[in-house]
Order: sequence, then structure tokens, then C-alpha cells
Amino acid sequence: MEHKASREECQLSFGRPPSYLALLDRIEQEPTALKLEQVKFHIKAGKESVHQDNWTHLVGDRRAIKLAIIPQKAKPLLSSFTNEEGMKLLMGPNYQEAETTPFALADLATSARLDDAVIQATSLVYVKDLLIHLGVDLALSCLRSEPRLLSQEYAKQEVISPLLYVASVLAGELEVAAEFNTTDSDAAGSVDFVVLLNSFVISVLEGKLHDILKAHEGQLYSSMHACREQYLRMKLKKRKRDTDPMPQVPSAGILSNGTAYLFYKCYHDGQPNGRPVLTCSEFMTVDLHKGISADSAADNIMKVVKTMVQLFADQKKALSSFWSQKAVQ
Repeated sequence: MEHKASREECQLSFGRPPSYLALLDRIEQEPTALKLEQVKFHIKAGKESVHQDNWTHLVGDRRAIKLAIIPQKAKPLLSSFTNEEGMKLLMGPNYQEAETTPFALADLATSARLDDAVIQATSLVYVKDLLIHLGVDLALSCLRSEPRLLSQEYAKQEVISPLLYVASVLAGELEVAAEFNTTDSDAAGSVDFVVLLNSFVISVLEGKLHDILKAHEGQLYSSMHACREQYLRMKLKKRKRDTDPMPQVPSAGILSNGTAYLFYKCYHDGQPNGRPVLTCSEFMTVDLHKGISADSAADNIMKVVKTMVQLFADQKKALSSFWSQKAVQ
């Protein structure tokens, strides 16, 4: 390929004219500075745009053709997606609104001993010690501030992050990353928090300022999709038009403003010609206010913590099962 600024010129030769999808695969495999596998692009033959409907007519019986490959100028930001656009990206053209359904709660044995690594790092020994510590963290955050009135997203995130770290510890073997950069062929941007297991994003979390959390579903859905596609591309060599190689592993996300939480899960219904299903938890409010005691903060946040832990544990189980099955194939 000959590089020309924001386009690529390619001269393709073939034994017989390929199908349009085979043409796209062929183009993406060409050495190029534009990383065509990771971006959307347009194709032109001379002055005429090439698409699925006219490719057969354009190529005719030729055994070679010169094409211009023009990448999309910029990927849309994750935050730019409307709710409908996000659903379509996450679920495909036959998307449906999220179904509100109860999310399971983890059964936390407060007398259980924490992992040795946690004990060594924190001097906390039992699950109850970690939950008490969470209450103290939240009480300190609320000592001089009213969580509902915080006017900066980073301040809201200081109320959210302690829960995320505690739930990740209780679910086990998980990492938490803040301001996680992700990109796929459809969108790019930074996610406030992600929970990871062996590079797979178990869950994304977007922290927001306002009470109307559902107004931010589009950003959450696009973040869930981008994180998943990035993993599939890197670990399973998925191409843009390939079907999802691990539909049995759901994608999960959380929206929160620090005093309210919504949990989401997108999964395949398991039928041979099935469809993705999107579920949403009930709206969970948390009474965190200025001057709250550590004990009250820990009690009030417990349902959210249990929901997080169970969600993370379910995701871990599904991912581990996928890789175990793949290892014996």
C-alpha cells in the first residue's frame, strides 16, 4: 500500500473477484499505517464509493483493481452516545430496552477470614473488619461535605471508589483501574472505573453528578461495548465483522452518583438463534449524609456492596468457565 496523508491507495490482485466481505477482510490484512482493523473506513474506486450493493458491478470480471481506503476521521467519544445509540451498539440492530429485574445479593460471611495478601497489606483480618473500615472511609468522606451536593465528578467518585475496592476484594482476584482508556472501531474514550480479571473488564462504572442516572445509559452501554471489543480483539483475535466468540460471558456496568446506584447486565439468552438481553436493577438509594456515623454508613451501603460482590462473582465464574471449556477444545 502507498501511504497518502489520510488515505491509503491499494492495488489488489486476485484469482477471481472476492465477495464484498472477503474484500473487507483482505483490505484489513494489508500492511498499513492506518490500523484499519481498529477503525471504520470508506472505500472508493476512482470517484465512486464502494459498498456491498455495488461491489459486484464495479469489479466485474477484473483480476485486479485500484482502491482508495479512507478512514473515518475521528471515532465518537463514549460520552456522545444517546441511550438509543448505546443500546444499538451494545446489543445490535434488534436491541430492546433494559428489563428491570432484581439483582442477586451475595451472602457475606462476616466472620470469614480475608485473603493473606489483604491481611498483610491492610492488617484487616476478617470480612467484618473490612466492612467496618468501609464505614469509616465513607463517614470521613461525609464528615465535612454533603454527598448529594458535591459539584465535581471527582468528588463524587471519592464516595464511590471505596465501595468498588471493597467489593473487588470480597469477590477476589480482581483489579480496579480508574480513568481506563478504551477504544474499538465504533467509539473511544475514558471510563471512570473498571473492574478487571486477567485483562477482561468484569464491570465498568461511570460516576455522575446528577440524580437522573438513566440519562447516562448511552455512555455506559458504549463503554461496556468498547471494553469488551477491545478484549476480544486483543485476546481472541476477533475481527470487526466476526460474531462474539464468548456470548456466554455477560457484560456488566454500573451507574452511580454516590448516593444512588443502577446495575446493568447484557447477556445472550442461550437460544440457538437467540438475542442479547439487557437487564437493569431497581434504583438503589443510599442514605449518606453530612455527619453520618461509620456504623450507619456501613449499614446503609450494605445492599449495594452485596449486589456488587455477587455481580463480580458471577462475571468471574462465567469467564473462568469459558476459558476452561476453550482449553479442552
